[in-house]
Amino acid sequence: MTLKGYYQGLPMRSAPRYDFITEVARRCKVTEQTVRNWVLYGMKPQQHIHVEVLCELTGISEEDLWKD
Repeated sequence: MTLKGYYQGLPMRSAPRYDFITEVARRCKVTEQTVRNWVLYGMKPQQHIHVEVLCELTGISEEDLWKD
């Protein structure tokens, strides 16, 4: 599973997708748009600590976050 796959698998009716974006942004101290770039467009964080936060929140290994 990839980060994009994880994100797209979250339900749309409630707000888990938005909650996920805002939680990552809050924990990484970046904008929500930055997190959307990571999730939807495959851009990778410049700081490794941000990758660690993504792995912790999603349970996805670092190697699989942006696997195509």
